Amino acid sequence: MTINQCKDYQELSKTAADWLIGRIRKNPLSKISIATGNSALGMYSYITKAQNLHTKSLSLFQLDEWVGLSEYHHSCMSYIEKEVRIPWGIAVERAHYFSPDLTLPDSKMQAEEAACAMQKELEMKGPLDILILGMGKNGHLGFIEPAENWPPDECYVSKLAQSTQKHKMISSEKTPPEYGITMGIKSILQAKEILFIVTGTGKTATYSEWLKKVITPNLPASILWKHPKVSLVTDL
Repeated sequence: MTINQCKDYQELSKTAADWLIGRIRKNPLSKISIATGNSALGMYSYITKAQNLHTKSLSLFQLDEWVGLSEYHHSCMSYIEKEVRIPWGIAVERAHYFSPDLTLPDSKMQAEEAACAMQKELEMKGPLDILILGMGKNGHLGFIEPAENWPPDECYVSKLAQSTQKHKMISSEKTPPEYGITMGIKSILQAKEILFIVTGTGKTATYSEWLKKVITPNLPASILWKHPKVSLVTDL
């Protein structure tokens, strides 16, 4: 575990961007899983503005998605399209979404089918070269939520925690989604490198628990202590 302690969000975003730019320059064909939310937003902006950086040949893999949204623009897929794929000039066929036809799963059954399809895609084209992760206030990774036992290793449909249902991304949804699709622990641990970005209000206590290195399903992000090549960037 390499820990990069930053003084503020701007430094965090620049540090994370420099890390990712270096990897993209080494391998412009990298397979990258994209985290959504505010943690990585500044980094993505730096990448978009980077000079002489060839991003068009990257392959993108979705980390997670809400199930049953009423508005497409609240989706993780919409976020990736707006903040990463289109600004980076990546062809749509190089973006691997849980819903390849750009429609969202509106039922748990559709979500389960999407999870199986993504797992097959990852097994056929993986492992990931780079996995970008953030940490939720409750310690979740993607939509791997805290629980008494570890969830399935492969992509699966997760019952969302109450705190996750209050996420800012979906704050205007009249009926918050109860489920989410998420990449599983298997793909996370098989990724060649992980960029772990920890920032944001309300996460200090969870981050302090994470630093104790106790691997437990009650704190899903603790599984990263098992991975041999994680670069943490934080301003907490």
